[in-house]
Amino acid sequence: MRFQFTSLLVLPLAMLAATASGAPPAPANSVQSLFDRIPELPYSAEEAARWVDKSGNLVHPGLLALKADIKTHQRAMEEIAKAHGAEARAHGAVMTENMEKGLASVGIDMERAQRDPAYAREIQERMKQMSPAELMEMSKKMAQPMNQDPRLKNQAQAEASDPPPVRAAAEAGFVYSDGQSKRLQRYQAEAAETEEAVKKVTAKPLSAGPKPGTPYDSIGCDRACEAEWDAYAAKLLPLLLARENEVLQVRRAAVQRQRASIAADIQTADRHLLASGYGVNAQGQTNRSRIQAYDNAAIGELIYLIDRTEQASRSAAVVPHCGKQVVIAPGTVCN
Repeated sequence: MRFQFTSLLVLPLAMLAATASGAPPAPANSVQSLFDRIPELPYSAEEAARWVDKSGNLVHPGLLALKADIKTHQRAMEEIAKAHGAEARAHGAVMTENMEKGLASVGIDMERAQRDPAYAREIQERMKQMSPAELMEMSKKMAQPMNQDPRLKNQAQAEASDPPPVRAAAEAGFVYSDGQSKRLQRYQAEAAETEEAVKKVTAKPLSAGPKPGTPYDSIGCDRACEAEWDAYAAKLLPLLLARENEVLQVRRAAVQRQRASIAADIQTADRHLLASGYGVNAQGQTNRSRIQAYDNAAIGELIYLIDRTEQASRSAAVVPHCGKQVVIAPGTVCN
């Protein structure tokens, strides 16, 4: 049983925070600048094959550089969060120190109360016998060490004293982060619709004449058999490429629609984040966390777009990379 004195006493202090010092720098790349660098999907399967290699690894220089800069941006935000976290821990240690002093001033051993249930019950019973005036006096005495410690300041004041751009960014970040779940549900529904459209494209039959009767990888497939397969592949491969191009256009249009749908939100987020300095010097802990979440949500939108771009390109690149192998030995690894 842990000693719970707050259920009986209301301390005349809000949550406290220390002033930031030695804050890390804000990210070098803004959210908007990163968003603007996301390339549109390739127009054709042949172009997609220049974005990824045969193993499906991304080789597009612009996308590789963009993904690296996004990670750098995220690391910069992590450093800001770490600095704020270290400050919060230091603040917590100071609060604990002052709380112990305050309890000791009214005859309560906090450490013993936390490990000795009988002692904690004894204190609670004693406090139940006090009058409201006595409890108030006790509360004031307990609060004196915190009130007098210059290392602490009132968190409610810190929130209110943050500059207007910081408070505006925090409020906008709260609203934006709160809507993230609904946005994700919408994206999932739109992605499902896109893939249904893709299924309709891939379900269309392709006619390249009769397929050779002997499997290409059969021991009985002689040179004449191989020639039949080569002729068949020469007819079917262009049809497969055309279908991949059609599929790519379906996915390309879907990603473009999503990009357009978030452009205004990204612009607004970028404006707030830059104006608030990404919360680097924000004093209010709530303001800090909301700005951090704002950036995280906005960057998440970019990552989602990039992932869809990569996936569509990787899928479209298979046929041009594999060539006739996708016809004569479907399902095997291209080499």
